[in-house]
Amino acid sequence: VESGQAFREMGFDSLTAVELRGRLTAVTGLSLPATLVFDYPTPEAVVEYLRQTDLVAGGDDTAGLLAELDKLEAGLAGTAPDELTRAKVAVRLQAFLAKWTGETPQVTGPGVVDQLEDASDDEILSFINDELGRAT
Repeated sequence: VESGQAFREMGFDSLTAVELRGRLTAVTGLSLPATLVFDYPTPEAVVEYLRQTDLVAGGDDTAGLLAELDKLEAGLAGTAPDELTRAKVAVRLQAFLAKWTGETPQVTGPGVVDQLEDASDDEILSFINDELGRAT
């Protein structure tokens, strides 16, 4: 197998792609995407992905972690979500950041994040209107 040769050129189809993913998952212990062979179409690309994934999972690769954040930023920049979706994403990102930094909010009752995570769509829209001054 040549490292630069495409899996499709080697005769890979959906079934063989799933088999390869299963074997790689068993060997690496990593949770790999079902579309691995299609997202990374050559053995060389898969190896590079596995290196980055393994290092990021192990916490040893700052560059890989920052690259993942760059991907997230690019994904968010390429969208135009409605206000509700924007609020939900913001809440999740703020909760993640609080966990990452170890900061705990100083609140006496349920925090805004807790309230919004459990809120219905109508309640979130109401929050946006009341707290942020946004109109629907």
